[in-house]
Amino acid sequence: METIRQGNKTSLALLTAGLGLVLASGSVASYFLPSEAATTSRFFVGLLAFLVLSIGAEKYRLPVKLGTAQLGWSGTTFWALIVLFPTFWATACAVTAILISEILVHSKGTARSLFNAAQVGLSTLAGSLVFLAMAGTLGLSSSGRFFLAFATAVLVYWLVNTWLVSFGSMVLYGESPSRFWQRNYQWAFLYEFTSAPLALAVVYAYEGLWVTGLVLLTLPIVMVRQAYSQYLDLKRTYNETVRTMVKIIEMHDPYTAGHSDRVANYARRLCVALNVSPAKTERIELAAYLHDLGKINLDLTGIVRKAGKLTEEERRLIRMHPVMSADLANQVSYFKGEIEEMIRHHHENWDGSGYPHGLRGEEIPFGARLILLADAFDAMTTSRVYREALDIEFVKEEFRKFAGVQFDPELVPVFLDKVVKDGSEIISKPIDEPLEGQRARAPEVVAHQPEIRSIPRSSGL
Repeated sequence: METIRQGNKTSLALLTAGLGLVLASGSVASYFLPSEAATTSRFFVGLLAFLVLSIGAEKYRLPVKLGTAQLGWSGTTFWALIVLFPTFWATACAVTAILISEILVHSKGTARSLFNAAQVGLSTLAGSLVFLAMAGTLGLSSSGRFFLAFATAVLVYWLVNTWLVSFGSMVLYGESPSRFWQRNYQWAFLYEFTSAPLALAVVYAYEGLWVTGLVLLTLPIVMVRQAYSQYLDLKRTYNETVRTMVKIIEMHDPYTAGHSDRVANYARRLCVALNVSPAKTERIELAAYLHDLGKINLDLTGIVRKAGKLTEEERRLIRMHPVMSADLANQVSYFKGEIEEMIRHHHENWDGSGYPHGLRGEEIPFGARLILLADAFDAMTTSRVYREALDIEFVKEEFRKFAGVQFDPELVPVFLDKVVKDGSEIISKPIDEPLEGQRARAPEVVAHQPEIRSIPRSSGL
């Protein structure tokens, strides 16, 4: 583990050195570009004010969690720098703000701090050069040429910023840059562009009232970010609701809770293998967590743990659990619609022989078909009171046998080849796991999973 971590640090250091070299060369070259801004005391006081504003934006950044990333709002001030100050000074201010924030405010390590400063500096440098090339001059203007230049500069800044962070994530965590970018930033651009007018407001306030304008504009910017933060809190509450519901199940049946975790994990892995969008993956994973929520019913709890043959009435009650689960999930507004439907139909079979409504083929919601695969796989590879866990090779043959009967025939090969493989990556046996729910086998080597780590910002790792 330490060797891997050291290797990652070395790779990050090499990447940072390369970025730093490019940044230094570009900054020195930009220093000699013609500029209309005079470096007077007013100029430097204004630059210092932006430095303080940028550090404040980093210190009180918005905890926007998008996958494994976090968005700050310092980008707004950097975009204003691009419009107001020459490239060299705009870049220097951005780099200094990030270094101070990372090292003194957030106490980040040297490697990450330097990487973040380098990539933000390059983002600012690139955005500034594009803006000057298209606009031809610094400062605010009402011309179409100015707005096109500004929009392009923001786009360039955002692309350089997010892709450099994605490559940094690859170096540190081994994650594909394209997948990281898609999962974290694909829709963040809409959010960023709604922030662009705030940067123009900062420029307008600074040109009209100088430093006083920056002070007066800070409050409404904070209010806008706070409103978005409340939306994120609401979304986080939904996720916590899911966890609470699963914990309630665990109180009645400890195995079921572990089962829900595993099914959600398998469903998420299958979504990744199928290149399902991050937003849809999140909804499928939520539905997988909640698919057995109806088993909180005490009558059902006794039935699912019964060792003997079920009676007709018991079988009827078992077939009702997807409906019970969906009805319970329906009490939370966020789960209504697609998530509720996935839960309700996760026991529908491809040939129409499933329940509760006998849907067949593509009538069955896509997410429900994924959850059925994950649910069946976990049921077969874990021990129950009425049988031991089944051998992984036997389980794989059963899936192939029932493809097109119980399971979506197009999903089965992807699930077996990309998710299950030989079982070593997803089947393990925890030391303290009770007999019921034990896994099919305990491989000697379990694939390394990334350690739980703090969420990086959108402007850095």
